[in-house]
Amino acid sequence: MKRIIKQILISILVIFLIVLGYFVFTVARNLGQINSGGSEEIPLDLTKNVNILLLGTDQRIKDEPSRSDTIILVNINPETKKINMISIPRDTRVNIPGHGYDKINSAFNSLYFEDGGVNLTIKSVESLMGLPEGSIKYFAIANFKGFEKVIDAIGGVTIEVEKRMVYYSNEGDVVIDLKPGVQHLDGEKALEYARYRNDGYGDFAVDEKGNVYGRISRQQKLIKAIIDQTKDLRTLWKFPAISKAVGEALDTNLTPSQITKLALMLKDTTSADLNVIPFPGVPDFVDSISYVIPELDKLQGIGKDYFSIEEAGS
Repeated sequence: MKRIIKQILISILVIFLIVLGYFVFTVARNLGQINSGGSEEIPLDLTKNVNILLLGTDQRIKDEPSRSDTIILVNINPETKKINMISIPRDTRVNIPGHGYDKINSAFNSLYFEDGGVNLTIKSVESLMGLPEGSIKYFAIANFKGFEKVIDAIGGVTIEVEKRMVYYSNEGDVVIDLKPGVQHLDGEKALEYARYRNDGYGDFAVDEKGNVYGRISRQQKLIKAIIDQTKDLRTLWKFPAISKAVGEALDTNLTPSQITKLALMLKDTTSADLNVIPFPGVPDFVDSISYVIPELDKLQGIGKDYFSIEEAGS
């Protein structure tokens, strides 16, 4: 009897090792498809907080010059597993290093600035938030199609669409048509929800109580829903399929092994662990150009309090 039990246990162990080997091979292969944005690996020190700049571009075809339509700075505390997040409106008026004042999304456009791209965007965000140079080491960029692929890979997302959302561009390349109510959105419809801004609030609006409205608030709502609804996908069995979609969708300087470490570290994270920080600023005009004017003192205080990369702690 003992011999039979031993054989069963050995068989289970062998099966487990085979499955584990498949998992490691698949994740490494799939994440290996990621277009790494850096020529050298930047060490990931999980004794310190980690800043990652997430950029969503308006790029439709590969290598097309584009702007950063969505700019989100994320700070991960490896010890507490807590995440701080702030969305920076794309029309924020900033001093772009070497170029003077402009909208922050123009820093990504190589047609607008010769040195435009992710590095100039990172420098602009660091300057805006009063962070020391080098505070933002990592980035991840997704275009429209990449966003759709990731949402489809996780099986879509359920969210309450607050109101009727309809928009048709003059060129016919943008169609948004969503009905109000709780519904399950696939990648295409989730992108429509994330892009909509034709409701009088635009990209960013704030009332006298500091409540934020517009596209930014919807994107934050969508991120929270994704975090909560993918908890059961962050498992040994389902991660390979998700990693394939991520690998095809992102341009990042995080390596496959670093992404795997972060994913496994945050496997139990819910929206309760996500601290969304309102952006301190107001829409206004400067020289007849529409901007979001940041409250620099408040914003740089936020940078110091929530986006430090000092040693992780409570």
